[in-house]
Amino acid sequence: MTDPQTPLADRLTPLGSDGTPLAERVFDIIGDAIVTGLLAPGEKVNDKELASALGISRTPVREALQRLTWVGLVEMSPSRFTRVTVVTDESVVSTLEYMGMQSAVALRLAMLRMDDAELQHAITLLDAMIAATEAGDSPALMVASQQFVAYLVSRTGNRVFVRVMKEAALLVARNLRHLQQLPESATSRVEALQGMRQAMLDGDTDAAERWFRAQHGIGVDLSL
Repeated sequence: MTDPQTPLADRLTPLGSDGTPLAERVFDIIGDAIVTGLLAPGEKVNDKELASALGISRTPVREALQRLTWVGLVEMSPSRFTRVTVVTDESVVSTLEYMGMQSAVALRLAMLRMDDAELQHAITLLDAMIAATEAGDSPALMVASQQFVAYLVSRTGNRVFVRVMKEAALLVARNLRHLQQLPESATSRVEALQGMRQAMLDGDTDAAERWFRAQHGIGVDLSL
């Protein structure tokens, strides 16, 4: 985590230019700085300082901060402060539950629309999750999970769902960044992932969805 006393200009990624609207780039830059800890939990920020650090006007920064407030990475108290939110135990539990439910929905929608090649690619990404779980490699599991879910979301064919999941992805990445897999949970997690893998190959969307929720610790009846 970067020292909050370090000037903002030295902590934020340059804007660059790739054709993406300015407000979107500012949102991504500030959001990424929060996710990676360059902007620390509880740190106060304001649009003037951020705009100066990025060399732009305050308007796109204000828009980005408003979006980040909606996402949950920033909190505002009118006329008092704007600051980065803090990760709590409750927020970690809630984030895991949210991702379990939403990822299962993404899996269901994607399975209804993926062709054989796309399904095989999804299975390859899932295999990386299984390998990381078996190895007890929490950082690798986090990366593999993000890649798998992101691919499923991209194959849902639902623009609204894709947009909502993109907004939530920053909060999920920040809240779960330091999550460690408990050794005693590895066996049951692998069982759930293997069950989901087979259900995907069988084209059984109901079973695949149930297994996905199970590996997130969401109680469901797997005997159905």
